[in-house]
Amino acid sequence: MEIEFLIVIFTAVFIDLTLGELPTSIHPVVWMGKFIGKIRKLIINIGKNKNRFSGFILTLIILIIFNLFLVFILYISSINYIFHLIVISIIISTTFAIKSLVKSVLEVYFALNIDINKARIVVSYLVSRNTSELSQGEVVSAAIETLTENITDSIISPIFYIFIGGSLGILLLTNFGDTVIYSFLSLSGLIGIGYYQFQLPILLGAMAGISYRVVNTLDAMVGYKDLENIDMGWFPARLDDVINYIPARLTGLLIVFSSLLLGFDYKSSWKVMMVDSGKTPSPNSGYPMAAAAGALGIQLVKPNVYKLGTPEKDLIPEMIKKAVNITMVTVMIFLLSIFVIPIMVIIF
Repeated sequence: MEIEFLIVIFTAVFIDLTLGELPTSIHPVVWMGKFIGKIRKLIINIGKNKNRFSGFILTLIILIIFNLFLVFILYISSINYIFHLIVISIIISTTFAIKSLVKSVLEVYFALNIDINKARIVVSYLVSRNTSELSQGEVVSAAIETLTENITDSIISPIFYIFIGGSLGILLLTNFGDTVIYSFLSLSGLIGIGYYQFQLPILLGAMAGISYRVVNTLDAMVGYKDLENIDMGWFPARLDDVINYIPARLTGLLIVFSSLLLGFDYKSSWKVMMVDSGKTPSPNSGYPMAAAAGALGIQLVKPNVYKLGTPEKDLIPEMIKKAVNITMVTVMIFLLSIFVIPIMVIIF
């Protein structure tokens, strides 16, 4: 059962790295955004308010919808073993975005080598701040900030929870066996007891990944402190903070280790992370950003919000490529730990 689960995760990562994102017309995250917008309006129209409880209801409804959709897809795809594994691997691959994150940030780097105005436009797709008058250094800073922050949100966190969900499934099967399987099958309507003995870890892993992406998308859409969202967005924003708490700090530590392997200033990476990580409004985003700033010897600045690191080196375009290198090694170390540790446990 462990091997099948790891194969699905490996396949999902392979799909993301080689093919990238699904077309927007069928991408689950795009549909999450559409459902969030529609149900948000529906809740407001029915309840005539946008209080914190309505944010809880919104979160619960979206979680139920997309997890039921996942179970339904699993059910109809189970007519064939190979087809089923491919489908679930594709779905899981949509919960993280390694290729698209790196590609989008490198587009800023390439634009900077052509024209600053083009770079301002490209980076405006990645950050919420006004980019129309940013200097070269400010564009570089914005690109590195969004890259390193999203190592957590777009890669480490979803895979972390997929692994946690799958591990829970394996633990349940190992300790309770058929009792849990029969209960699971009776609740979900799925059939084929021998087949689904290994399917429970895969399903729970996928549900964990989808649930993470739902919460993170809700936070991105309604988790703001403006008058429109400050109350309704409170619950999804706080929930997003909670579920990213461990992955963000893990990401920061992995960036420090990656800096050591790549020959960057790992001591400064650790120091800046410990000193400056609390300067961001988010309790989590400062960890990977500060660790990267320290490793590169640069200062990442969001005007009137935070300054991370010290400006030992200039924010030249080449710093984006160095940040990408740190990102890729960080992700590689994380993925190796996800695959190697369970395999070692199985073998020994």
